[in-house]
Amino acid sequence: MQARPLSVFLLFFIPALGGLLFGYDIGSTSYAVAQLQDSTYSGTSWSSSASSPFLKGLLTTSTTLGAFLGSIIVFQVADKIGRKIELQLGSSLYILGATGMYVSYYITSSTISVVILVTFRIVYGLGIAFSMHGAPTYIAEMSPSNLRGFLVSLKEAFIVVGILSGYFVGYLLEDYIGGWKYTWGSSLVISVPQFVMLWWLPKSSRFLMLVGKEEEAMESIEWVFEGEVGELFDDIKGQVGRQREKELTQGTTSIFALKWRGALLAGVGLVVLQQVTGQPSILSYATPILDSAGLESYSSVLVGVFKIFATMFAVLYVDSYGRRKLLFIGNSLMLLALVTLTFTFFFGDGDDDEGLGVRQIVTLGGMFVYIGGYQVGFGPIAWLMISECFPLEIRGQAVAFAVQMNFFWNMVVQFLVPVIQDSIGNVAMFGIFSLLTAFSIWFVNGYVPETKGLSLEEIEKFFEKQHREKNGKDVKTPLLSHIV
Repeated sequence: MQARPLSVFLLFFIPALGGLLFGYDIGSTSYAVAQLQDSTYSGTSWSSSASSPFLKGLLTTSTTLGAFLGSIIVFQVADKIGRKIELQLGSSLYILGATGMYVSYYITSSTISVVILVTFRIVYGLGIAFSMHGAPTYIAEMSPSNLRGFLVSLKEAFIVVGILSGYFVGYLLEDYIGGWKYTWGSSLVISVPQFVMLWWLPKSSRFLMLVGKEEEAMESIEWVFEGEVGELFDDIKGQVGRQREKELTQGTTSIFALKWRGALLAGVGLVVLQQVTGQPSILSYATPILDSAGLESYSSVLVGVFKIFATMFAVLYVDSYGRRKLLFIGNSLMLLALVTLTFTFFFGDGDDDEGLGVRQIVTLGGMFVYIGGYQVGFGPIAWLMISECFPLEIRGQAVAFAVQMNFFWNMVVQFLVPVIQDSIGNVAMFGIFSLLTAFSIWFVNGYVPETKGLSLEEIEKFFEKQHREKNGKDVKTPLLSHIV
């Protein structure tokens, strides 16, 4: 049995475009919101209102709010509609949201213009929810086990490319009146082709088996692999059969059942810590934060470029170094950077001359290390872990719940960043993130297992064995026993 290179490329590339569109919104929002506050370049009659912490936070977090609301919907429907339909819905919502954001510029009434803009940013966020649940799950379920870690992590690289693209487009259009409408509307260049290409992909073989469509499941497997695929088919069929038998004898399993506590704690814990350590939210405010340190707006583009190189390190080594080691390295780098940024903003108020002074160099370097640490650890590994650590019988709902928690905490932190900056300043903000990052190092050490080199079925068997051995007792020991 051998994977077909073109099929592997397509099963990764087309869903990963949803991640690129997610990243594009993060990067473009940093510039678009800054331009909306500028009376010269906003092109709106409500630019002064956009400077208020509330509206600034609302414009920034509205897509995250949509993603959170969408993840609640996904939680209910994920195991009914399947991964491919999720991706198609996500792409459709991306198209609708971007179109609405562009059109809002031409509404003459200030109030209606703001309402339409925020509403369609929420719609775009709904697309993020469906895409960010469907993409990693589809890629994990369809890809060869020896490439799963690489491909799911590479999806994070697409998010980063999207962030850089958003920064770059925003930078190019920052001096054009009403440029923000093109900045946000440009996502149509990706979302429309993605919607068309999704029709070429087969449905997930594991999902098809789950709903009893064995013939289609075999066709889906054969789309990815050439040669004898009977053993893989039997493995998936056996896993689904055991699940159905358990459902008949024990009823449907809840994701909160005691036996899946270890998997839920590891997966959901990572995505929550990914957000509360601040880096995803900081990116949405990269331009004003760097401005406050006396750096030019193009500095955020440099940050985006560096983010790509850091991501590729994790992508290339995730299946050789393993998940835990990269998480430890990444979190340690984040902690070092956050402590440095805390002291830089505490002592550096006077070095704001033009050019690169000591404060500017240290701030930019700190941001590079902060982002580099995130991209080595939390960035790719959190999404990889939630796509592989949950068993098939709860995978749809469990990943949906993890995505729900991810976007909820992203929304909370994203909304609080400008409020914290205005009330207690950058020093306190980076100090809080430092403490939370220190906690995340402790959490990874105690509660996150190593899953490199294991098939999804082997990972499921590990958590089942863990539950049998401890019979619901403290999950820390069996998790640590699996460290390699």
